[in-house]
Amino acid sequence: MSSPRFFSVHEARRRHFLGTCYLCKKPIAENKDVFMYRGDTPFCSKECRWEQMDMDEALENESKKQSFAMKSKPSLIIPSNCDKNRYKADAAAVVAG
Repeated sequence: MSSPRFFSVHEARRRHFLGTCYLCKKPIAENKDVFMYRGDTPFCSKECRWEQMDMDEALENESKKQSFAMKSKPSLIIPSNCDKNRYKADAAAVVAG
């Protein structure tokens, strides 16, 4: 009986990081092209790789839009050009009602 810490070569190939497509999870057959993206992300086809690239680009664009929207929101405090000393309110003259 083999020890649980050892595994077969077949199992090692199955678990290798290049063994399955990152997007569709299909197994990548031996001696077939592996389409890589961002260094270490394998894909079974150009189509899967392009789909992932499109999704990443869309996420990056959305993130940029949100970041831009947060930076470009107008301030709620509007500076006034009036002379504060010239327009003083008389608290006694104000009537609530």
